[in-house]
Amino acid sequence: MRRPFVAVTTVAVVLCASAALAQGRFVYRDTPHVGSWEISGGVVWTGGVTGPTSTAELTRNGEADGGFDLFTADGEMNGRMGAGAKIAVFVSSSVAVEGGIRFSQPVVSYRLSADAEEASDITAQENLTRYVFTGSLLVHLRRMSPGVSAVPFVAGGAGYVRDLHQGNELLETGKEFHGLVGLKYWFNSTAPARLGIRGEAGVSMMDGGFDFSDKSRVVPIASASLVYLF
Repeated sequence: MRRPFVAVTTVAVVLCASAALAQGRFVYRDTPHVGSWEISGGVVWTGGVTGPTSTAELTRNGEADGGFDLFTADGEMNGRMGAGAKIAVFVSSSVAVEGGIRFSQPVVSYRLSADAEEASDITAQENLTRYVFTGSLLVHLRRMSPGVSAVPFVAGGAGYVRDLHQGNELLETGKEFHGLVGLKYWFNSTAPARLGIRGEAGVSMMDGGFDFSDKSRVVPIASASLVYLF
């Protein structure tokens, strides 16, 4: 009876030790590694766009050439704070592929002035609802090893723009390209799962979507968010 008991006990000890080691390797595995995930969410600011000044001109009666200015119009879409969320998966210890969404509601203004009949200047406004769906490649410039709190990174990618005018009566779509530099700061840089803050800034180029003229435009962009790595 003693030998079977010793054998069973030995097997149990070996199994428990193996499970403990396996658990230890899982818990204390370096983060990030291939297959690590990162999620973040926070506020996003996007710069505004100013449209060209255009003039409404009327032809004078009885004249083939020449005319007079009826009024001038100026357009502007203001910079606006919005919200953003991202999710990324690491393909190596320093490179991640990321998808995200940005949401904002900029105000579009049209100012009419210099009326030929000396009418008062007026400004018309509408709220634009903008969604930007993005895909990016992130490259971290410093290894996120235990004890390293601040990690700089660069990112670049493209996206899809979806603009809805007030009342959802008109939809405009387009493409977006962006380049960013940023910094992640981890509160618990020695833990397998990390919580921190992420800040980044760069430029966003849009082609399509709402604009005052049919051309590409570049605006500054910045964001700050909470980030969780696991």
